[in-house]
Amino acid sequence: MNKVNQKVAIVALSAIIGGGALLPFQVHAASLAPVAQIQKAAITNFQFQQDKSIQHLIDKDVLQGYSDGKVRSEKIVTNAELIKMILLALEVDTVDSNTAVQGAKWYDAYLSSALAHGLIDNVEKLAPNHATTSSDMASLIAKALQRDVKSVQHWMNGLSIGSESITRGETAMLLVQAEQAIRSENAEITSIKALNKIAFEVTFNAPLSQADEAMAAASANFVFDGDIKLVNQPRLKTGSIATYIVPVQTMKEGTTYTLNYKGKQNLSVAASDELIQLNAVSQVTADTFEINSLRSNNVIDYGYVISAYAGGRGGNAAVLDENNKLDGQLMQVIPSLATRQAVLTPQGGEPLTVSYVGFTQSTDGKQEPKFRLPQGTTLQPGQKYTVSSNWFNVKEASFVAETIAPLGIASVEAVNETTLSVSLTQDPGDELFAYRSIQLKGSDGSSLTAQYKVQTRKGAVGVFELQNNGKLALGITYEIMPVGTWAKADKISLTTK
Repeated sequence: MNKVNQKVAIVALSAIIGGGALLPFQVHAASLAPVAQIQKAAITNFQFQQDKSIQHLIDKDVLQGYSDGKVRSEKIVTNAELIKMILLALEVDTVDSNTAVQGAKWYDAYLSSALAHGLIDNVEKLAPNHATTSSDMASLIAKALQRDVKSVQHWMNGLSIGSESITRGETAMLLVQAEQAIRSENAEITSIKALNKIAFEVTFNAPLSQADEAMAAASANFVFDGDIKLVNQPRLKTGSIATYIVPVQTMKEGTTYTLNYKGKQNLSVAASDELIQLNAVSQVTADTFEINSLRSNNVIDYGYVISAYAGGRGGNAAVLDENNKLDGQLMQVIPSLATRQAVLTPQGGEPLTVSYVGFTQSTDGKQEPKFRLPQGTTLQPGQKYTVSSNWFNVKEASFVAETIAPLGIASVEAVNETTLSVSLTQDPGDELFAYRSIQLKGSDGSSLTAQYKVQTRKGAVGVFELQNNGKLALGITYEIMPVGTWAKADKISLTTK
């Protein structure tokens, strides 16, 4: 029996026997009769859904029968057939194969269109008549929808489409599901709820256009009363059709907000009083500390569950279900921490406002957002500090500052006239370059500043970009110095050629 049928039959069987109970090893034949009936019902339902999907694609002029009029849903789909189906079903291009030049193959126009739209890189390397693979299918559909491969693989898993050869019928079912994920400029909100004190979860009837997802457009489109605004752009959840995590300023407890979306929709949503649950705080540099959180405590950073980041997070990426559960466990989602602040209070001293260091909340497989003291301020060794905020709670909120040696700069090389490669004496194992700068004093009396380009670190090496339209001049020797005390550079220089 098809894997989908098996899956449905097992689920139905579990419901009948109840509570996850296991059947004994020996079962009377009579007791197996319901199982056969369930399997038959599952097969009938699966075939109905497959036939319905095929008919939908026929009505949409995506599928046509063979010369005998049969669609042959059981036939293995080829690369060329898949590309045609994707282009038409997902509304990438309405290719008219009848306009093909004389002598061309039926699929040439579709392959050319796929190349033009970035679905494939090279027509010559594509084997149009070969059976498609699940990895190629996921990649092509993801590109057509302008989203991540992991989401498509999640949908395929739900339909039990694996690594084996894929039929036209299975492809039809997947494409009908993928149709729901076509981006729309006219997307409307179907539901909204508060996830915690600093984020809403908003579901639309279709994914937003990429233009509407951008920060400037989103800020204009999402207008809340009660003086609350977006702090970063909405992020589509991996695996969902059109559900977004929307980070906002801290909500006021007991408030009901009204959201006006695009001047067309007005929706009410109650604020949440739920604080982000963090685990422990620790010092990482002379002016920076971090607060970790753990998946084992059912807390997950949004960087691991959003479509935009899924491709770069490897095995750390995850898909939450519609109730934000992972492997059956309800997860608290930490949204974007852009512009967030906290309070650091030295024992017996005055509180300090500290700021989140951008792009540090979910790097290297960790959940350790960093916070930095005001410019020129450092942690005093031996002093006990406690961190607090109106949007999070920390289980172990205090630490005693230590003397931590600055990072060491080993070398600096020019990548081009505006970009530098900076190597440390050892891999810091974390995003400690973040928002750091170096100064270049030229032998011609010039002075340039370069700042770290976020998320470019590979081991001990990070990319720094010259600021204020600065450029390296040929034949000049530059003396390298860190801006501030974050690093040391002993007689490091760079001579351009």
